[in-house]
Amino acid sequence: MRKELYHEIKVLSKYYEVDEENKTVILPFKYERASDLIDSSIETKSNYVISEQAMVDIVDKISTIPPIFKVKLDLIIDDYEEYDKEILLESLNDYLELTHYSIIREKKIFLIQAILLLAVGISILVFNNFAKSKILSEESVLTEVFDIVAWVFVWQATTVAFLTPSEFDVNTNRFKLRVKKITFYDKDKNVLLEEDTLEKFKEWVGNKKKEKFERLCLLLSGGALLVSAAMSLVSGITSITNIVEYIQSGSVENLDMIIFLATTSIVLSVLQMLIAISALSLYRGRGPFSNKARYVFLPLMIIILVLELTTLFSLTTLGDFFSAIISILAAIGYIIGTILSFFSNQSYKKRKQKEKTNIESD
Repeated sequence: MRKELYHEIKVLSKYYEVDEENKTVILPFKYERASDLIDSSIETKSNYVISEQAMVDIVDKISTIPPIFKVKLDLIIDDYEEYDKEILLESLNDYLELTHYSIIREKKIFLIQAILLLAVGISILVFNNFAKSKILSEESVLTEVFDIVAWVFVWQATTVAFLTPSEFDVNTNRFKLRVKKITFYDKDKNVLLEEDTLEKFKEWVGNKKKEKFERLCLLLSGGALLVSAAMSLVSGITSITNIVEYIQSGSVENLDMIIFLATTSIVLSVLQMLIAISALSLYRGRGPFSNKARYVFLPLMIIILVLELTTLFSLTTLGDFFSAIISILAAIGYIIGTILSFFSNQSYKKRKQKEKTNIESD
């Protein structure tokens, strides 16, 4: 045992019951009335709204316990008043579960913002490279401005995705990962109700590996497709300048083919961008292309994937080969994520229908 951990446990043992063998610390919280745990300013249908301040106090105490220890939470209430202890426990679980869903929504918004910022930043860098070679000089003030603006967007994307802390996330994980058991006592320390919370929290939607994998596929593929589409779109639009120069030089050989390729590149970029928006909409669970659009975009992405695979080994430069690999992986991720989201949606509909049938039969 580390020296600092030994001393930490020694200090904690002065205040709480510490079971070093089973790595458990008992945190007893004493309340005069059950209403001290409840936000009475909100009128509800049946269950009780747990006070946020009460939860903050509990979480703060949990944060003082060494991470290697689980916590047994003892709630000692002198007077339960008119409140039902079973509903009180259920309300506590509901509070934590609703916070869990709020965190998922918050993370989705943060990550989608990060992807959009990254796409804008890289697009500006692509345009700036074009501007340096065609419009502006290397020493131009505008190129410096474009560089700074682009890197600000990229840095902000990094900050939003990785460095923006979520207090709710930290606090809920302290409960979800640390609290082993919740027990309700009366004023004489008689056990009234007890629940193993580690098993209970596993039932929350979004905790399953398949759901996490589905979200990860949609997020990464949507992000990669959006960034790639934004870069290709900027390159395609700037290539129009090359066509104008080609015409002005008086050369008309293969002009139709060059215009066709430039137009095709822009159209494919727009299509890829729409597919990326579809992936991010499915990831978030709402948006312009979250449901029916996938029936159109999924076969299109399969066709694009086949075309990319057939042309992969004909590429001559390492940069183009690497870019093609990223596009192929993004396409595969989109296909897998979209198929998983379809089956998840079907499973949800069947479960809802079953619940509706059971209610009607009762």
